Amino acid sequence: MKMYREEIYTDLPVNKRLVYLVGDIGGTNANFAFFLIDGGVPKMLRSVHYKSSEITDFTSVVKDILAHAHKELGVIITTACLAAAGVISERRDFSKPTNASFVIDSGALTEHTSLRCVTLANDFEVIGYGIDLIDVSSVIPVHRGAQQKKGNKAILGAGTGLGKCILVWDKDRNYHIPVASEGGHADFAPHTDLDFELVNFIKETEEFTCPVSWEDVLSGNGIQRIYRFFKKRNNSQVAHTTLADKGPHPDEIFNSRTLDDHSARTFELYAALYGRCAKNFALDSLALGGVYIAGGIAAKNIPLFQQPSFLQEFTACGKQRDILTTMPIFVIKDYNVSLYGAFEYMRREGLCEDFKS
Repeated sequence: MKMYREEIYTDLPVNKRLVYLVGDIGGTNANFAFFLIDGGVPKMLRSVHYKSSEITDFTSVVKDILAHAHKELGVIITTACLAAAGVISERRDFSKPTNASFVIDSGALTEHTSLRCVTLANDFEVIGYGIDLIDVSSVIPVHRGAQQKKGNKAILGAGTGLGKCILVWDKDRNYHIPVASEGGHADFAPHTDLDFELVNFIKETEEFTCPVSWEDVLSGNGIQRIYRFFKKRNNSQVAHTTLADKGPHPDEIFNSRTLDDHSARTFELYAALYGRCAKNFALDSLALGGVYIAGGIAAKNIPLFQQPSFLQEFTACGKQRDILTTMPIFVIKDYNVSLYGAFEYMRREGLCEDFKS
């Protein structure tokens, strides 16, 4: 299997320095990068990218990546941290990404590749480690507030799925510790008649046998579902959903919002639902340290969070409105935050011999 993109970030000489492999594996893309430490600072050398839907054997892909590193950088990589969009096993050695068809098995990787130490982490868990490593200009404030330095932080983000993570301050380590979550699969909470219509539309057209989740409405597929809902609501013909016919691409829907009424209404409702989901998670985690919104959809659509409907929903709370109003909200634009975070997680937690003191 061939990569579909490679990006070079620095021409730092490798010499005999250790080079590490990190990965961020989701339902749409599997992104990998080679890192080294330069003057105590992690530096990304280059990244390589694959389409997750084309991966059948994950171990073979990693084997090809390591061969590429040997050819291009002249190094044999033995240490890796791979972040996956799904639940990680207790020993951090196995994961089945929720929206992918393959598994990630560290035992298979160490048996069939040059890797001698592989640790796994949740993809949003590592974002918590990566926030402080990316350029501050890539963390965009969309709502000013009174940020508490040691307060809990909440991270959420929509893409192929909906990821979440809570950052809890650790006074002994003097930094925030990420706690992984699968809250994106919690039941969607409809409020209005329009919300209930949307839920019924999804259930009827897709023959759902389980509750509609937050991920079902706040994801790339969710954008398409809402768009089809508005088309159907205006008496357009919308057939039952099939994998081959989901309608326009989510980017196309959002990019045409000034030209098409269905797209405009989709954009507005999506912003409102994002605000409601963020509010619930901010209250669950008491995110006085701030709410951080990550993921590909957010990075490409900053105006989504400047919609009045987003903040109106975020602060719509009777008894705790004042607290929500003071919580700052940021959008993370640097899509590489997960790759930096995977490296930092491996380094801080000392999970491999290279990083143990």
